[in-house]
Amino acid sequence: MNVPPRIHATTATLLTALLALGSGCASITDGTSQTVVFHLTPKETRCVVSREGSQLGIVTGRQNTVTLDKGAKDVLVQCAAPGHENATQRLVSRTQTSGVVGGFFLDLGITDMITGAMWKYPNEISIALEPSAPEPAAAAAPRDAQPGILPGVRRAGRSG
Repeated sequence: MNVPPRIHATTATLLTALLALGSGCASITDGTSQTVVFHLTPKETRCVVSREGSQLGIVTGRQNTVTLDKGAKDVLVQCAAPGHENATQRLVSRTQTSGVVGGFFLDLGITDMITGAMWKYPNEISIALEPSAPEPAAAAAPRDAQPGILPGVRRAGRSG
């Protein structure tokens, strides 16, 4: 049976389209943004989320989510809380399979690279700040000390 070349080309085109749609590109299946949930300790912690010097949002113990545009660049999270040491954590951007595989079939992954959809940050992150070291206590002055007089030193002109 002889099949015209036109049918072979149509079949090949349809098969390629089905493979591409079956694998999906990240722009379609995962979107170009994602919400990251922060678990902060202590609850008074306040964190500034930024990428390349631009502030993307602020998270706290009460408002603990931020929506980020996906991208290849890492995100910095700088946290502070009263009575605790400051901390900085980096959210590393990694490629995701749907962006690499699906995008390759549709347009060699160009759309996913441009939109950032092929990248992903961790969905959840825990940050626990360490308590600050207590300030050293000032040396206690002896009870009989007078202001401006060193202990064990008598004032001139007094006998006794």
